[in-house]
Amino acid sequence: MPVKVILSSTLRRYVQDYDPTKGMEVPVPKGTSLGQLVKMLGIPEKEIKIAMVNGLKVSLDTELEGEERIGLFPAVGGG
Repeated sequence: MPVKVILSSTLRRYVQDYDPTKGMEVPVPKGTSLGQLVKMLGIPEKEIKIAMVNGLKVSLDTELEGEERIGLFPAVGGG
């Protein structure tokens, strides 16, 4: 089942041809962890500071069922 992935800011550079207006659909087997998905996308785990599934903050150990909406966010800096 596919999941919808939305990448924020600097995380987009890790996924070739990522469209920030549409996000991307990624097929994953049921039971795939969010961390496994991140690895499949080629994003270093250390770059992700906030992970959300269907609007709720989760850990990278969270198992996916399919059809979820996933948001991945890097650390935000500034002054």
